[in-house]
Amino acid sequence: MLEGKKYCKYMPMRALAAIFTVIILAASILAPFTYIVNGNHFVLRFDVEDIEKEYEVSYGGQVYTIEVTIPGDLYYSYADKSRLRASNGWMDYAAYVVVDDVVQDIADKLKIIAETIDKDSDYVLASLILDFVHQTTYKRDDTINGIEIEYPKTPVETLVERGDCEDLSALYTSIALAAGLDSIMFMFPDNPGHMAAGVHLEDNRGLKPFYTYDGVDYYFCETTSSAKHLGERTYWNRISGMEVISDFPNA
Repeated sequence: MLEGKKYCKYMPMRALAAIFTVIILAASILAPFTYIVNGNHFVLRFDVEDIEKEYEVSYGGQVYTIEVTIPGDLYYSYADKSRLRASNGWMDYAAYVVVDDVVQDIADKLKIIAETIDKDSDYVLASLILDFVHQTTYKRDDTINGIEIEYPKTPVETLVERGDCEDLSALYTSIALAAGLDSIMFMFPDNPGHMAAGVHLEDNRGLKPFYTYDGVDYYFCETTSSAKHLGERTYWNRISGMEVISDFPNA
């Protein structure tokens, strides 16, 4: 009986040790993966390893390779945050245009490439940025009960997770601003809605401006389709009801 009591007394510790062992084994298996549920945005993680990515951008038939390192801690710091809304109830898209060390590094590398092609042309730089963004695959927001959940992302999150129109437009605008270009975003609230980026060019190559805002001409940047080059519009030609986002507190 004493042995039985002793066994029962220490059984919880043994069970706890077994559970702990299972958790450690699971962590070793699941470590490379991140699970995100966008409804309440839970992030399950077991590691903070850096994320290495490689991109190819092209201009004039020449291909250039860019290597990007995303610190795991930085990515998770963004992924853990609640999404922000503006005072009008819309998602605060301007808050997700962010210039951090990763974005600045990308901008600097693209500027170096652009300068080897034509150091005096902002058209070349803006085109390279758009081609870079086109390498990030379009992915719609998740749905809950068949309803799409609007979930804007920072550039780092978009690079890791992919993104939809507002995410890719925020990525373009962030890199463009970090590279020294003047960039804004266009929001088309029609159903279905859409978002695109705009960039001001001194070297406009004869392109027609999409929109003049505060006396400055901006050229259309369709970030969701690699078939669209700088200045080429999609079917979003209606500017009635269009909103311009130009004030970016985190850039």
